[in-house]
Amino acid sequence: MKNLFFYVTCLGVLLTSCSNDDDSGGFAAVTYQLVEVNTDNPIDVNGDNVANRNELLETDCYGNSRIVLESLTSGYNFTSEFGYLDTASELRTTCGGETKNGSYQLSDTSLVITYEDGSSQTFQVDGDKLLASDEWTLFDGDLTKKVELVYQRQ
Repeated sequence: MKNLFFYVTCLGVLLTSCSNDDDSGGFAAVTYQLVEVNTDNPIDVNGDNVANRNELLETDCYGNSRIVLESLTSGYNFTSEFGYLDTASELRTTCGGETKNGSYQLSDTSLVITYEDGSSQTFQVDGDKLLASDEWTLFDGDLTKKVELVYQRQ
């Protein structure tokens, strides 16, 4: 009877400790929220007579921009909302957005995101922040601006 109890206990431990859903090592999704969109030249988009380099202080267009690392090594979801200045006679913003998926490689110093179309973007890891420099071309090439993106881990 003791042997039967021992074998049943061992079998129970084996069945509950080995499963194929342990591949992630307990990884929980990590979210980075966009907190700064810094440009070279300060601008007053919202009409409050205060020009800012950080466009997040001027428009709500970027409010839901985030990067979510969904698995330990491969999946991510990139949601981007963006704003730009209209070239009409008034100064105003127009918002748009997109969601992308793909893969990533994360190290202590960088995060490289590879989009489904094969293009990639590299972020510098600085503690709980991701930093990237980019150049945006707007209005069919009529406007180009350099931006620094700062994402904060949530």
